[in-house]
Amino acid sequence: MDKATANIIPLDDPHEKRQAQVQMKFMNRFPKAALATILSSWLYFGYSFKCLLDAQAGGLSGTPLKVAWLALAMQLGHAIPPGTLHLLSFSAMGKAKRQPALRLIGDQCPSVDVFITYCGEELDVLLDTVRAAAVSDYPKNKFRIIVLDDSVSARVKAEIEKLGSQLENVFYSTRGSRPKTHTKAGNINHGLNYVTTLPGGASDYAAVFDVDMIPSPQWLRALLPHILRDPKVAMAQAPQRHYNLPDHDPLGQSMHILFDVIEPSKNATNSSWCCGSGFVVRRDALDGIGGVPEESINEDILTSFYLTAAGWRIEYIPEDLQWGLIPQSIQKHLKLQMRMCAGIISTAAGAWSPRARMMTTGEKYGALFPAIAFSVAVISNTVCFIALPWLLLTGAPLVAYSTASQLRNLSFLFLLKSVAICSYDFLATKATNYKLSLAGNSNSWPIPFQFWTLVRFALSVVTGGGVPLFAPSGLTDIQAAKSLAGRIKVAFWDDGFVVHVAIVVSLLAGISASTLAAASTPTLWQALFLRAFWPPVFLIWSTYLEDCSIPISYALNPPNTLDRSTLLDRDPKTQVAYPNRYAKDPVRIRYPQMIPIAKISYCILACAASSYST
Repeated sequence: MDKATANIIPLDDPHEKRQAQVQMKFMNRFPKAALATILSSWLYFGYSFKCLLDAQAGGLSGTPLKVAWLALAMQLGHAIPPGTLHLLSFSAMGKAKRQPALRLIGDQCPSVDVFITYCGEELDVLLDTVRAAAVSDYPKNKFRIIVLDDSVSARVKAEIEKLGSQLENVFYSTRGSRPKTHTKAGNINHGLNYVTTLPGGASDYAAVFDVDMIPSPQWLRALLPHILRDPKVAMAQAPQRHYNLPDHDPLGQSMHILFDVIEPSKNATNSSWCCGSGFVVRRDALDGIGGVPEESINEDILTSFYLTAAGWRIEYIPEDLQWGLIPQSIQKHLKLQMRMCAGIISTAAGAWSPRARMMTTGEKYGALFPAIAFSVAVISNTVCFIALPWLLLTGAPLVAYSTASQLRNLSFLFLLKSVAICSYDFLATKATNYKLSLAGNSNSWPIPFQFWTLVRFALSVVTGGGVPLFAPSGLTDIQAAKSLAGRIKVAFWDDGFVVHVAIVVSLLAGISASTLAAASTPTLWQALFLRAFWPPVFLIWSTYLEDCSIPISYALNPPNTLDRSTLLDRDPKTQVAYPNRYAKDPVRIRYPQMIPIAKISYCILACAASSYST
């Protein structure tokens, strides 16, 4: 079926049109704000380097010189993660686009095989996804739901076959034994082979949902038009939303920075990624690359690389068409973070595997960029965790300069840099309806564990070991320890969050030592400004304190988990359930902005005062 026979119309929805206008406005402004941030950052770091060399030439030596060099290196390392995002946004300069909301109407529709991957998650979660997918607003003879069970559960098989007898378009399949590697990719490939044995053979298109992702009724009619109207488009991907986020999303699990900032920027440069769930893909395009790649834990991103190398495009469709679950315990969230960390690295390795022969050398190096950027960010932040307390404990000034005018110029350049970054972060926060922090989104508390994952992965590659196993995401909360003492033991000892206590204690000790050193000088306020409260360094340690307090506060006072049944509106007759208005309320998960605003205000006011002082 092609564009000529498809009945595609634009969605006539005033709310959607307003959303499109707002997003396009921000997409046009993002690259300009990113350019201002990049230029101001280079100016600040370049001038800082000059000032340090001048101070060294003027006689600065010993510990003060070492501290100044290390402090500048630490600032550069801490600037890498946001700098990568700014470069990505800048790459979309003059290319902003937003796919219009379209609908495929009528019954003349292509056939679709919808795969739901299962690996031992809760059965009622699976059944809710299957029921919602099975009653999609689409001709019943044109789509099939296939549950791919890697848990090899007799109970799951019985329940799915029971649903199949009621709904007719629901099927069950399993590989027969619980696999130990490449579970999701291998599971999907098994499903691609399985449907060839069904009456009518494989469908024209394939779609995939994670077990917890409940699709909206219109999802197929919303995604397929973007493929049907352009023969070069292989896949249409919808954002992943979550309906069980706790108030204010303290762990930053909403992924809004990915789906509302990164993916729109990548879509503008025709480099969108498959995100693993909620996508529709041409079956012939997937067959053309040999199915879903099994060389990486992050099979979705590697699939994107292979499709792009084969000459296909992936379109990101910014409609909320699927709603799933986030892990409701900090331990499971951390496991997911560590799996994603290993996945990013394994994806880069997969781009250089023999199967990736269709990729050009440039495309292979392009696939390395996310892994390199991520690894450098993790390593540099790990070094900062260790180096920053030592820098503060020395009591030495953290900035070097040779004249008072140089200090004023440094303060003014950091003021410009701060204003540019604040402008970019404001646009990102505004674009996500204030679900991101106005002071950036470092989310640095998992970094010690991500660093350990990188070390383990590197050792595994060197010794010839296998890749880490798949860890299911989207699970409900585990039974928490009843007593405070029990929670402390589990969090700090069993799960290793004692590392964050050590970071907080060492930072507080360093800040105290730096403050005492400043108090012993005749110019207290200037001495404080040049030491612990030097704005570039203040932003780093205040961010680390804020982030590292998250696992500590979870251990001492874990937030109330939301009962899934209260977040769904369920039809008592069909048992089909969709997230209710409370679950999807964007205001409920907005990030509290008081601390970010206080940090930004201090930096701007302190730098302004210093740059205009005599």
